[in-house]
Amino acid sequence: MTVDEKIARLKERGALLTIQRYAVLEFLQDNDLHPTAEEIYQSLRGIYPTLSRATVYNTLEVFKQYGLVQEVNIERDKAHYDYRIDPHHHFLCRRCSRIYDVGLDRSPIGMGEWVDGHKIEEVRLYITGTCSECLKEGGNAGAP
Repeated sequence: MTVDEKIARLKERGALLTIQRYAVLEFLQDNDLHPTAEEIYQSLRGIYPTLSRATVYNTLEVFKQYGLVQEVNIERDKAHYDYRIDPHHHFLCRRCSRIYDVGLDRSPIGMGEWVDGHKIEEVRLYITGTCSECLKEGGNAGAP
């Protein structure tokens, strides 16, 4: 979904499009490293001096409610945000703490499917390990 499509979704639901909301949305679109709210705030505050932490947190909450971003809770007590809202998996590197989108052929179960009479609405699969960059730096012989 493009930024324009996400903006249209905001407007359809009667939400105001402020410059701060636009900045956060654009930042997320251009950043595939799954930043935290604090990282977003620190990156944008120099450009938007009136931007507050509360605005960033509130904006992300609105975006989550409207299905414009997804919250990634791969680390304990630390929420990351992903511009991509399509079903996909995340990989956390234990060495450098980067989070990557990874493609697997298929989840064991999917949204809209049923398990023991229960309808599945969300599937989260988080993978941890060592990323290819850290493997290169460490010279891991077990790498493919």
